[in-house]
Amino acid sequence: MKNILSSALLTIFFFFPANINAAKYLMDPMPSHKPAPNFNLVGMDEKMHSLQSLEGKFLLVNFWATWCNPCKAEMPTLEAIHKRMDNDKFTVIGIHVGPGPENISNYLKISPVTFPILIDMDLEYDWGVPGLPTTFLISPKGEMLYRAVGKRDFSSQQMEVFFTKIVDEHFN
Repeated sequence: MKNILSSALLTIFFFFPANINAAKYLMDPMPSHKPAPNFNLVGMDEKMHSLQSLEGKFLLVNFWATWCNPCKAEMPTLEAIHKRMDNDKFTVIGIHVGPGPENISNYLKISPVTFPILIDMDLEYDWGVPGLPTTFLISPKGEMLYRAVGKRDFSSQQMEVFFTKIVDEHFN
């Protein structure tokens, strides 16, 4: 019984604060602003995409998988913010890190998105992704500005104001 109680307390101690922080902040700042690792990935459109080819606009890069329920719950909010923002200045990119194209196609039939979905099995290690979903806000110069670990509501008014302010400050 004592071991069970100790294990439960350790679990609460290590995991509960992360859940509080996930809800407390829109996205966590990445003060070093290190360059985002480049990629060359095939998309669901069967074309190659690179981070370098997307420079000049803000990118919201979301790492997800079809087997990840929080990822699937987050996808409609990513689609909503993608549709509301000026895609010449801000766009969403989904990087799927789970099973290949057939699983993604089946998921997208149920929950379609208009932003690019790229496929990779190990890129998350280069980006320092601690778990899924994880989302990064990348500057037009390719710098990692913010990170969100865990599910967020990217379609919320607060998140839209957050993104709009960052984009407006840069482009005006």
